[in-house]
Amino acid sequence: MTRKGQDVPLATELRVLPAVDIDFPIGIPGLRGVRKFRLEPLGSEVKENAVNPFGKLIALEPVLLADGSYAEALRLIVAAPGLLWPDYKVEVDDNTLELLEIGSAEETAALVVVTLKETLAESTANLFAPIVLNTKKYIGAQILPQRHTEDLIATIHTPLPQFIR
Repeated sequence: MTRKGQDVPLATELRVLPAVDIDFPIGIPGLRGVRKFRLEPLGSEVKENAVNPFGKLIALEPVLLADGSYAEALRLIVAAPGLLWPDYKVEVDDNTLELLEIGSAEETAALVVVTLKETLAESTANLFAPIVLNTKKYIGAQILPQRHTEDLIATIHTPLPQFIR
């Protein structure tokens, strides 16, 4: 079982992932009122046997804005960090393991939120607050680690490795 001080396995690809609905029991920070999301691979024309480290997390509920109104169709771009940052590690505390009903490391994966810019090379990923998933029960949480050794924001290295395209 994964415990505080041990690492969560990192997702390395999203190419074979069918669209799955994920419940975030405590929501995602900054996205008030949203607990249900759909995770899908990004791009509809992925070449056969190509590895795709990117996906989209689509809110299935309206997001409550600060002014009391709601925003529809919110999408976050996410990346499976294992291919893009091989040395990146995620540490999960016992409370999060319990919240996500994680019984073993084999049923976990981590994703990071990507901020798209004009070009992929200018785009960044939030390595400070990864999304941790229970891949068996489809439960997720964005965590704020107690300690970190990584940069908070990382650029997407381009060109992407040959096997990703």
